[in-house]
Amino acid sequence: MILVLFACVDQGFTEVALDAIAVVQGDFDDVQAALTRNDVGSLDYNGYIDQATWWPDEDDRPQRGDPGRSVEQLLTDVDEDLDWQIENYNAVFFNSGTRGLNAYRYNLSVEADDSLLVDEDAVPNVCNFVKGGGSLYVGDWSYDLIESCWPDAIEFYGDDGAVDAAQVGRAGDVQADVPDERLRDDLQASVANLVFNYSAFAVIESVGSDVEVLLTGDVQYQPEGATLYEEIDDAPLAVRFVAGNGQVFFTSFHLVAQTPAVTDAILFRGLEGLESGAGSQSAEVESD
Repeated sequence: MILVLFACVDQGFTEVALDAIAVVQGDFDDVQAALTRNDVGSLDYNGYIDQATWWPDEDDRPQRGDPGRSVEQLLTDVDEDLDWQIENYNAVFFNSGTRGLNAYRYNLSVEADDSLLVDEDAVPNVCNFVKGGGSLYVGDWSYDLIESCWPDAIEFYGDDGAVDAAQVGRAGDVQADVPDERLRDDLQASVANLVFNYSAFAVIESVGSDVEVLLTGDVQYQPEGATLYEEIDDAPLAVRFVAGNGQVFFTSFHLVAQTPAVTDAILFRGLEGLESGAGSQSAEVESD
């Protein structure tokens, strides 16, 4: 992905090539695996609530508190001397299971985990990043980030003002319809077999008129306090929309749980301009 912008610097014009990509690591998905498979360079930021559930070696899983860049540094400018903030990137991926975007830590139900949602800088920084032309991917449990920035774009299940309210979906296999013509061509199929590998995924009821729906399917969910499951027919499962000069892409399912062919087709359709071989560095080059 290479977008060229022109900015006025000291009364002159500077050509700024932005191809930097950041990935916030989370407990339940591994978008970076798909990027690496397609030779898309990226820089990772530790955002684990606890530790990676998708890591093959249980004794050596990346976890919360590991040294290196953190999601807090990406979003809240905790150290202005570091070039790690979101404005330095062209595309940012938030895996499902990013800390700070939840009501509570899922394995410590009395400990709050909404630090990014209530931070005075974090959510506005994301909103402004997209408004200024950035590309944003948000997976499943990180959906409250979209709810906070663009509340009218996607109608998630439950109370819009309650964190995690949409996380009611039931795990299982879903045969999804592909209403998006371009994605049908990429998949060479009108249906896609999706795996929801964890229950409590974020359920979408409907979307705004300007939102593109890439995949739909019948999903089961369990309302709070209920013992039986209910069903939403043709629920949107993967959607994208333009916001300001940027774009937002969301999936209710985890990309790491799908076959590589399905994951790649969905990912490259969902984020316009993403290309194999994209770099992981930003550079400023003086124009002639």
